[in-house]
Amino acid sequence: MARLRLAALLTAGSLALVGCAGTETPAPAAAGTPTAAPSSTPAPPALDAAKVGTAVADAAKQATAVRVKGTMAQEGSTINLDLQLNADSASGTVVKDGLEIPVIRIGDKYFFKFTESLVKQAGVPASAAKQITGKWVSSTAKIGQGIAEAFKEFLDYKSFTQGTLGELATAKFKPGEPATHAGTPALTFSSTDGTATVAAAEPHYLLRMADPKNGAMEFSDWNKPTTVSEPPAAEMYSGPGA
Repeated sequence: MARLRLAALLTAGSLALVGCAGTETPAPAAAGTPTAAPSSTPAPPALDAAKVGTAVADAAKQATAVRVKGTMAQEGSTINLDLQLNADSASGTVVKDGLEIPVIRIGDKYFFKFTESLVKQAGVPASAAKQITGKWVSSTAKIGQGIAEAFKEFLDYKSFTQGTLGELATAKFKPGEPATHAGTPALTFSSTDGTATVAAAEPHYLLRMADPKNGAMEFSDWNKPTTVSEPPAAEMYSGPGA
Protein backbone atom coordinates (compact mmCIF):
# COMPACT_ATOMS: atom_id res chain seq x y z
CA MET A 1 0.00 0.00 0.00
CA ALA A 2 1.35 3.43 -0.91
CA ARG A 3 2.56 5.61 1.95
CA LEU A 4 0.59 8.78 2.50
CA ARG A 5 2.35 12.11 2.09
CA LEU A 6 -0.16 14.79 3.06
CA ALA A 7 2.54 17.43 2.93
CA ALA A 8 2.36 17.13 -0.86
CA LEU A 9 -0.88 19.11 -0.70
CA LEU A 10 1.25 22.24 -0.24
CA THR A 11 4.33 23.27 -2.26
CA ALA A 12 7.55 24.93 -1.12
CA GLY A 13 7.91 28.73 -0.83
CA SER A 14 7.41 31.46 1.76
CA LEU A 15 4.37 33.06 3.43
CA ALA A 16 3.59 36.76 3.06
CA LEU A 17 1.11 39.14 4.64
CA VAL A 18 0.34 42.71 3.69
CA GLY A 19 1.81 45.16 6.23
CA CYS A 20 -0.46 47.45 8.21
CA ALA A 21 -1.14 50.93 6.86
CA GLY A 22 0.11 53.90 8.88
CA THR A 23 -2.17 56.18 10.88
CA GLU A 24 -2.74 59.75 9.71
CA THR A 25 -1.74 62.54 12.11
CA PRO A 26 -4.89 64.23 13.48
CA ALA A 27 -5.40 67.90 12.59
CA PRO A 28 -4.77 70.44 15.38
CA ALA A 29 -7.89 71.16 17.44
CA ALA A 30 -9.46 74.62 17.26
CA ALA A 31 -8.70 77.01 20.13
CA GLY A 32 -10.88 76.36 23.12
CA THR A 33 -11.98 73.00 21.76
CA PRO A 34 -11.01 69.84 23.73
CA THR A 35 -8.38 67.85 21.90
CA ALA A 36 -9.75 64.59 20.53
CA ALA A 37 -8.04 61.40 21.48
CA PRO A 38 -5.46 60.38 18.84
CA SER A 39 -6.45 57.59 16.46
CA SER A 40 -5.22 54.22 17.59
CA THR A 41 -2.75 52.31 15.43
CA PRO A 42 -4.35 49.41 13.56
CA ALA A 43 -3.86 46.11 15.32
CA PRO A 44 -1.04 43.97 13.90
CA PRO A 45 -1.88 40.79 12.01
CA ALA A 46 -3.01 37.92 14.23
CA LEU A 47 -0.14 35.87 12.81
CA ASP A 48 3.07 37.37 11.46
CA ALA A 49 3.93 36.27 7.93
CA ALA A 50 7.45 35.14 8.70
CA LYS A 51 6.30 33.00 11.63
CA VAL A 52 3.28 31.17 10.22
CA GLY A 53 4.99 27.90 9.39
CA THR A 54 6.90 27.81 12.66
CA ALA A 55 3.82 28.76 14.70
CA VAL A 56 1.70 25.99 13.17
CA ALA A 57 4.43 23.40 13.67
CA ASP A 58 5.05 24.52 17.27
CA ALA A 59 1.33 24.28 18.06
CA ALA A 60 1.27 20.69 16.87
CA LYS A 61 4.41 19.85 18.87
CA GLN A 62 2.82 21.17 22.06
CA ALA A 63 -0.39 19.20 21.50
CA THR A 64 -0.87 15.49 22.15
CA ALA A 65 -3.80 14.65 19.87
CA VAL A 66 -5.80 15.62 16.79
CA ARG A 67 -8.80 14.39 14.79
CA VAL A 68 -8.12 14.09 11.05
CA LYS A 69 -10.84 13.66 8.47
CA GLY A 70 -10.97 14.13 4.72
CA THR A 71 -10.30 12.89 1.21
CA MET A 72 -7.22 13.10 -0.95
CA ALA A 73 -5.97 11.78 -4.26
CA GLN A 74 -2.55 10.24 -4.57
CA GLU A 75 -0.86 8.40 -7.41
CA GLY A 76 -4.17 7.69 -9.11
CA SER A 77 -5.85 6.49 -5.91
CA THR A 78 -8.54 8.07 -3.73
CA ILE A 79 -7.84 7.90 0.00
CA ASN A 80 -10.34 8.74 2.76
CA LEU A 81 -9.17 9.17 6.34
CA ASP A 82 -11.14 9.42 9.56
CA LEU A 83 -8.60 9.10 12.38
CA GLN A 84 -8.16 10.03 16.01
CA LEU A 85 -4.44 10.39 16.67
CA ASN A 86 -3.12 10.44 20.24
CA ALA A 87 0.51 10.54 21.32
CA ASP A 88 0.47 6.86 22.27
CA SER A 89 -2.54 5.49 20.41
CA ALA A 90 -4.85 5.91 17.44
CA SER A 91 -8.11 4.65 15.98
CA GLY A 92 -10.32 5.20 12.97
CA THR A 93 -10.83 4.08 9.40
CA VAL A 94 -8.77 4.25 6.22
CA VAL A 95 -10.46 3.73 2.86
CA LYS A 96 -8.31 3.43 -0.27
CA ASP A 97 -10.11 3.00 -3.59
CA GLY A 98 -13.02 1.31 -1.82
CA LEU A 99 -10.78 -0.87 0.35
CA GLU A 100 -12.00 -0.16 3.89
CA ILE A 101 -9.75 -0.89 6.87
CA PRO A 102 -10.74 0.04 10.46
CA VAL A 103 -7.53 0.44 12.47
CA ILE A 104 -6.46 0.67 16.12
CA ARG A 105 -3.02 1.40 17.50
CA ILE A 106 -1.98 1.09 21.14
CA GLY A 107 1.72 1.73 21.61
CA ASP A 108 3.56 -0.54 19.19
CA LYS A 109 0.62 -2.89 18.76
CA TYR A 110 -1.79 -2.56 15.82
CA PHE A 111 -5.19 -4.08 15.12
CA PHE A 112 -6.99 -4.28 11.78
CA LYS A 113 -10.56 -5.33 11.09
CA PHE A 114 -11.03 -7.60 8.10
CA THR A 115 -13.96 -6.01 6.30
CA GLU A 116 -15.55 -7.65 3.26
CA SER A 117 -13.50 -5.43 0.96
CA LEU A 118 -10.24 -6.33 2.74
CA VAL A 119 -11.06 -10.04 2.71
CA LYS A 120 -11.66 -9.81 -1.03
CA GLN A 121 -8.50 -7.79 -1.64
CA ALA A 122 -6.42 -10.21 0.43
CA GLY A 123 -7.69 -13.15 -1.55
CA VAL A 124 -8.88 -15.05 1.51
CA PRO A 125 -10.31 -18.46 0.47
CA ALA A 126 -14.08 -18.76 0.70
CA SER A 127 -13.71 -21.47 3.33
CA ALA A 128 -11.97 -19.02 5.67
CA ALA A 129 -13.74 -15.81 4.62
CA LYS A 130 -16.73 -16.39 6.91
CA GLN A 131 -14.44 -16.92 9.89
CA ILE A 132 -12.43 -13.75 9.45
CA THR A 133 -14.88 -11.24 7.96
CA GLY A 134 -15.78 -8.61 10.57
CA LYS A 135 -13.04 -9.79 12.94
CA TRP A 136 -10.04 -7.89 14.28
CA VAL A 137 -6.52 -9.21 13.72
CA SER A 138 -3.44 -8.17 15.71
CA SER A 139 -0.25 -7.15 13.93
CA THR A 140 1.48 -9.79 16.05
CA ALA A 141 -0.64 -12.56 14.52
CA LYS A 142 0.79 -14.57 11.66
CA ILE A 143 -2.03 -13.49 9.37
CA GLY A 144 -1.45 -9.84 10.26
CA GLN A 145 2.30 -9.72 9.73
CA GLY A 146 3.45 -6.94 7.43
CA ILE A 147 0.19 -4.99 7.56
CA ALA A 148 1.36 -2.67 10.34
CA GLU A 149 4.20 -1.32 8.21
CA ALA A 150 1.67 0.21 5.82
CA PHE A 151 0.01 2.20 8.61
CA LYS A 152 2.80 3.25 10.95
CA GLU A 153 3.44 6.55 9.19
CA PHE A 154 -0.05 7.94 9.65
CA LEU A 155 -1.13 6.22 12.87
CA ASP A 156 1.73 7.87 14.75
CA TYR A 157 0.81 11.39 15.92
CA LYS A 158 4.31 12.82 15.69
CA SER A 159 5.15 11.35 12.28
CA PHE A 160 1.78 12.28 10.82
CA THR A 161 1.76 15.89 12.01
CA GLN A 162 5.39 16.52 11.12
CA GLY A 163 4.85 15.15 7.64
CA THR A 164 1.67 17.14 7.13
CA LEU A 165 3.01 20.44 8.43
CA GLY A 166 6.59 20.06 7.26
CA GLU A 167 6.32 22.21 4.15
CA LEU A 168 4.11 24.97 5.56
CA ALA A 169 7.19 26.91 6.68
CA THR A 170 8.20 27.51 3.05
CA ALA A 171 4.86 27.53 1.20
CA LYS A 172 4.09 30.55 -1.01
CA PHE A 173 0.69 31.96 -0.07
CA LYS A 174 -1.20 35.16 -0.69
CA PRO A 175 -2.00 37.39 2.31
CA GLY A 176 -4.10 35.70 4.98
CA GLU A 177 -7.82 36.41 4.89
CA PRO A 178 -9.96 36.47 8.08
CA ALA A 179 -12.26 33.47 8.30
CA THR A 180 -14.25 31.36 10.73
CA HIS A 181 -13.79 27.62 10.72
CA ALA A 182 -16.15 25.47 12.81
CA GLY A 183 -16.76 28.48 15.03
CA THR A 184 -13.05 29.26 15.46
CA PRO A 185 -11.63 32.63 14.29
CA ALA A 186 -9.07 31.79 11.63
CA LEU A 187 -6.87 33.00 8.80
CA THR A 188 -6.97 31.35 5.39
CA PHE A 189 -3.83 31.46 3.27
CA SER A 190 -4.23 30.63 -0.42
CA SER A 191 -1.89 29.82 -3.28
CA THR A 192 -2.15 28.33 -6.74
CA ASP A 193 -1.68 24.92 -5.12
CA GLY A 194 -4.37 25.12 -2.44
CA THR A 195 -5.29 26.73 0.87
CA ALA A 196 -4.37 26.38 4.52
CA THR A 197 -6.70 27.60 7.26
CA VAL A 198 -5.02 28.34 10.58
CA ALA A 199 -6.41 29.32 13.98
CA ALA A 200 -5.98 33.08 14.36
CA ALA A 201 -5.29 32.91 18.09
CA GLU A 202 -2.48 31.04 19.80
CA PRO A 203 -1.85 28.19 19.62
CA HIS A 204 -2.06 28.50 15.83
CA TYR A 205 -3.41 25.05 15.00
CA LEU A 206 -3.89 23.97 11.40
CA LEU A 207 -7.63 23.61 10.82
CA ARG A 208 -7.89 22.73 7.15
CA MET A 209 -5.76 21.93 4.11
CA ALA A 210 -7.37 21.95 0.68
CA ASP A 211 -6.08 21.29 -2.81
CA PRO A 212 -8.43 21.60 -5.83
CA LYS A 213 -6.78 18.56 -7.40
CA ASN A 214 -6.11 16.36 -4.38
CA GLY A 215 -8.99 17.01 -1.97
CA ALA A 216 -9.23 18.47 1.51
CA MET A 217 -8.32 17.45 5.05
CA GLU A 218 -9.95 18.76 8.25
CA PHE A 219 -8.09 18.95 11.58
CA SER A 220 -10.04 19.32 14.83
CA ASP A 221 -9.97 18.51 18.56
CA TRP A 222 -6.31 19.44 18.87
CA ASN A 223 -4.84 18.44 22.23
CA LYS A 224 -7.97 16.49 23.17
CA PRO A 225 -6.86 12.85 23.41
CA THR A 226 -9.48 10.13 23.65
CA THR A 227 -9.32 6.67 25.18
CA VAL A 228 -8.44 3.91 22.73
CA SER A 229 -8.93 0.29 23.84
CA GLU A 230 -8.09 -3.08 22.33
CA PRO A 231 -10.96 -4.79 20.48
CA PRO A 232 -13.10 -7.09 22.68
CA ALA A 233 -11.95 -10.71 22.72
CA ALA A 234 -15.24 -11.78 21.13
CA GLU A 235 -14.40 -9.64 18.08
CA MET A 236 -10.88 -10.98 17.62
CA TYR A 237 -10.13 -13.55 14.95
CA SER A 238 -9.19 -16.89 16.53
CA GLY A 239 -8.86 -19.16 13.50
CA PRO A 240 -5.73 -20.44 11.70
CA GLY A 241 -2.94 -17.86 11.64
CA ALA A 242 -4.23 -16.01 14.71
